[in-house]
Amino acid sequence: MPDQYFLSFIEHISDVAAHTAKKMEELIYEDPSSAIIKARLFAEEIVNEVFKQENLDVPYASTFYDKISFLSKEGFIRREIQSAFDTIRITGNKAAHNGAFNDITETFKLHKTMYNIAVWFYEVYSKEQLRIPLYEHPKPAKSALIDIDEIKKQIMNDLVNREELAKGKSNEGQAVTNNLLELPQDLAPGESYLARQLRRLQDSSKEAIENANTFSDFKKYLHVERKIQLDFEWILQKNKGLSKPNLILLCGSVGDGKSHLLAYLKEHKPELLEGYQIFNDATESFSPSKNAMETLAEVLHDFSDQGIGQTPKKVILAINMGVLHNFITTEHQNVTFEAFRKFIDDSELFSQNVTISFSSEYFDLISFGDYHEYELTNEGATSQFYLSLLKKIFGKTEDNPFYLSYTKDLARNNRTMAHDNYEFMQAEFVQEQIVNLIIQAIVKAKNVISTRAFLNFIADIVMPDQNSKSAELTDMERIQCSVPSLLFTKKERSPILKSIFDLDPIHIRSQYIDNIIIYLNTTNEGFRNIDEYVSSPKGKEWIAPFLQEDRLSDYTVTQLSMSIIRLAFLTNPVFASYLEDDSYTTFMKHLYGFNTGNKSSIREVYDNVKEAVFKWRGSPKRDYVYLNKPNETYRLAQKLNIRPVIDHLKPIQKDILQSFKSTLLVCYTKGDGESKAYLDIDYPLYQLLERVRQGYCPNKKDEEDATKFVEFIDKMMHFGDKNNELLIHFPSDARFYHLRRDDFASFVFERENS
Repeated sequence: MPDQYFLSFIEHISDVAAHTAKKMEELIYEDPSSAIIKARLFAEEIVNEVFKQENLDVPYASTFYDKISFLSKEGFIRREIQSAFDTIRITGNKAAHNGAFNDITETFKLHKTMYNIAVWFYEVYSKEQLRIPLYEHPKPAKSALIDIDEIKKQIMNDLVNREELAKGKSNEGQAVTNNLLELPQDLAPGESYLARQLRRLQDSSKEAIENANTFSDFKKYLHVERKIQLDFEWILQKNKGLSKPNLILLCGSVGDGKSHLLAYLKEHKPELLEGYQIFNDATESFSPSKNAMETLAEVLHDFSDQGIGQTPKKVILAINMGVLHNFITTEHQNVTFEAFRKFIDDSELFSQNVTISFSSEYFDLISFGDYHEYELTNEGATSQFYLSLLKKIFGKTEDNPFYLSYTKDLARNNRTMAHDNYEFMQAEFVQEQIVNLIIQAIVKAKNVISTRAFLNFIADIVMPDQNSKSAELTDMERIQCSVPSLLFTKKERSPILKSIFDLDPIHIRSQYIDNIIIYLNTTNEGFRNIDEYVSSPKGKEWIAPFLQEDRLSDYTVTQLSMSIIRLAFLTNPVFASYLEDDSYTTFMKHLYGFNTGNKSSIREVYDNVKEAVFKWRGSPKRDYVYLNKPNETYRLAQKLNIRPVIDHLKPIQKDILQSFKSTLLVCYTKGDGESKAYLDIDYPLYQLLERVRQGYCPNKKDEEDATKFVEFIDKMMHFGDKNNELLIHFPSDARFYHLRRDDFASFVFERENS
């Protein structure tokens, strides 16, 4: 059996490339600069062998760059392999043209890159079916007289210097280090304390399991006080000391924080819950013979019409809205709940109005459904809740376990891409942009984002799948593992990231995006002037290795262009303002206006909806709307006079709205004040109606997606005057006829004068 050495499995395809790789590995610890040059020779030999294997003529006087570009354009190498060749070519240029370039960490990157190229080369061009050995880091030759301690010192200095060694030795870092003793000292060298903390944010972590009876120190640290907590505490304080029975309903949906709130109060303010029996899921029964409604009726028996007031029982019931609705509409055996049903009806919990809390003699209710994770203001939407969570995770404070873990890792010379991303996320504007994207995902894609889902999302965009040491990654791999890439390209990771994928700024049709792409692709100075776009020091660091390279492959240029656009969007307030979605911005302005009773905003929405109705069905002339399809010889139209109704809108007199309706509810009447048609407009429907107003013709899929709008139009059509008058239109020659009843109820048919 032949000797096994680095990349020996390709020796039968290219003996020269295999032995060049062997020599490269031998030189890593002796002469890193020469090892880098050998890596470049290896890559050139592989490329030349591809030309031979594919029977391609090598273009005259072609450079290594030209050959790589040709093979990529013709489809002989994949994009990721082209990027690997690019990495070796660029690093090789640095070593060849700069005698002082002797970075041993670069040789480790190229060593792994060569392995990846060799595996691809073997899989494509080898007829053998050998078992390819797993990748192993290079080790010093046993015969070499090398000071291993000196090598380790050199490697660690190379790893840390580029990440600003001063950070780990600054006064700030030293001050925090004194508190690091409070963290468990239980990880082996090379393992990351920060990664362990970030994994606690994931859905798979035991911390993600909400339980009304337990509240860990970790959850205590992440706890953010919200208005719903204050309202709940006020109700508990109000009822404290009363001897009469009391039922408090916490109504909401799965994952909205009911269990978290109960666990927090039980741990930190138990005096408020004294005397209350808590049911977090009252539909679970120990009796297999009882269904959910029977179980709930048993729990609430003391609050039935037959039992209420008989005992001073106090109950807190966390219940989902659907279960509650089913309960009050179900007929129960041997017991009735009319008083309870009336309380729910009076609270308007299931109406279009905002219900945050409601109380009566025996009952109290808090609706989680009308409390939102974000607030509405006259300037747009924001979220103090999400921002507070981000500050708890990324804040540079001595009580922050994430920051302490981050600093502890740096003190142990352990820096991964998660640490790079952690630093990037510490910027205030970056956090604001992340929150802005989350709010857009809620509004545009109708995502329901619980606290646990948000925390899992943060872990997803900070920690790559393979959390390698950042200095071991190639320059392109660092970009691909950075926050912007994890945020906008990993849609398979979670529903949130799937929605944010659609919000990627590279998808925005904008002259500013076009200008930056043209500038970066057509001028030699494009990538060197990134300060104009990227405001983050860490973002600039990710891009910097490519700035001095004059010839980059098309693939690399494309990847860099996308990265710079994403970085500019996340770090540059001016650039981000250029990419604002006007439709979304206007919708949020109207949402605020509807909830605060702004007549100007309400009027604009009503006028626009009316215009969209006429354009959706088609209109031959003012106030007339078509009744039949456009593919017929003639068109029938009726006069449609509709009037807006706004008495269902209940204005909230606040500058910042924490509880509000998240849709635009419009209502029209035909004039008699009795026949009304309501339409609830969310953002997807609003966006579609705006397109229709601008001339877009809806297709069958639009009609299927906008079912409630189609039904709304059908109801509105009954408000028309077709029983008294019809307009008949012949589109081919623009003739109009009127068919109407005269004063004696006879039909009159006449042509309209042109």
